[in-house]
Amino acid sequence: MKLPFVTAEFRPPEMHIPGQENVAGMVNTVRKNLPPPGQLAYYGVLGALAALSLIEWPVAAAIGIGTMVAQRAGEGQSSSSRATSGSRSNRTSA
Repeated sequence: MKLPFVTAEFRPPEMHIPGQENVAGMVNTVRKNLPPPGQLAYYGVLGALAALSLIEWPVAAAIGIGTMVAQRAGEGQSSSSRATSGSRSNRTSA
């Protein structure tokens, strides 16, 4: 289409359709970053309660974040307590 001072060009959009390797790589990345099924169900129920307005969303967010922080702190203590007990057992057996 030609106008006096404007030339318009219409092109179809360029679309990239990912191949099977790309999709498999993305799925594996998502699976690595998802929590275990029990935790995923817990967070899902918490989100559903907030979506249904049975609890307010800030309360649900605080519960979810608090649970996540407590789990990570527990994991850190269990690994450090194992390392400490292992070093004590080495000292007593020597």
